[in-house]
Amino acid sequence: MKENTFVETYIIRLLAAFEEYGTLTKVGEALGVTQPPISRAMQKLEATLGVPLFERTKNKISLNKNGQFAASYAKKIMALQNELITKTREYAGLQKSFKVGSVAIQPAINVVKTAESLYDKIDAKYEIDDTENNLLRALTDDVYQMILLLHPIDDNIFKSQRYFSEKLYVMLPKTHRLSSKESLALSDLAGETFVVYNDVGFWEKIKKEKIPNAQFIKIVYGGETDSMATLIKSSNMPSFISDRTTAFTLPKDRVAIPLSDKEMSVTFYAIYKKEQYAIWAPLLSEMAKEE
Repeated sequence: MKENTFVETYIIRLLAAFEEYGTLTKVGEALGVTQPPISRAMQKLEATLGVPLFERTKNKISLNKNGQFAASYAKKIMALQNELITKTREYAGLQKSFKVGSVAIQPAINVVKTAESLYDKIDAKYEIDDTENNLLRALTDDVYQMILLLHPIDDNIFKSQRYFSEKLYVMLPKTHRLSSKESLALSDLAGETFVVYNDVGFWEKIKKEKIPNAQFIKIVYGGETDSMATLIKSSNMPSFISDRTTAFTLPKDRVAIPLSDKEMSVTFYAIYKKEQYAIWAPLLSEMAKEE
């Protein structure tokens, strides 16, 4: 056999079909091909490989041991070809839309922005849900292509990648009674009225539980030019700010004081299906740079 010998795909398909159906007639019926072209293709395959593949009698043709061995590879090649078609179509389709579910808002915003910068015309969105089981169920059902949790998950289905750490600060007017403190616990903020983003994830529940008698005025996140900055500047209400926040800079009349509660410093992990790694590898690579 010569080097660089090439077996055409249609011949491999016919060989795999012959192993499955057993006769040239049945192969022809299944694939919509007449018998003479199939016979010629099998003869060409034998000539290309340089070995006999069939036992031939007057009224019957069957695979010999060489043919059975070759047919086993033909079936594998056709399975890979089907996988190539399926996975490539899936790859192209998934890159048109991307939805991430997250336990917190800031990492979700960051992932969406990164996806939009990498994939041309992608429809990237996020949803916030502080219930891990809901997020995992939605990832399993392909409602989300990725989820962001506070811990890694690596098993037969999912794989995880460390994303970034985030720390929450309380943002106070410089005239506030606590503005000179080097750090504060959430309980120190009892009775305050805060202006906060709506639906920020797990932190929302923690703040409600750990700040006694607190009131929260909620603002829907509106991107880089939303109304939070305006409200902060025009009021004396405390708020919260992350060390990852990019929506606005710290106003000159405000101070950001770190919060000492352990829940206020967290690390996020990106969780995705192992089978989709190749699709989202560019996104995961960029996310790895954000730590």
